[in-house]
Amino acid sequence: ACENDLLMTDPTVVDIATAHGKSPAQVLIRWAMQRHTLPLCKSSKPERMKENRNVFDFELNSEEIRRIDALDKRRRYNDPGVFCEAGMGTFCP
Repeated sequence: ACENDLLMTDPTVVDIATAHGKSPAQVLIRWAMQRHTLPLCKSSKPERMKENRNVFDFELNSEEIRRIDALDKRRRYNDPGVFCEAGMGTFCP
């Protein structure tokens, strides 16, 4: 994946975030949770940590979930093949 593939700036995600009065990050965290997956949020900034926890006062409807699901381009953002062999001495495809 490349910088142009960032979901945080995708117009679909931004549109849904605006409709809910939330940030794109909050929408993506909520989307992951509603799919029963665990989003791994990473931030060292207290205001972002607080924002990331503030996702329980709204839900995405089925159409919004479908719109975000449709953004899947079958790409990896973190390819273990790049760092596993050198860092762990084993290959991970």
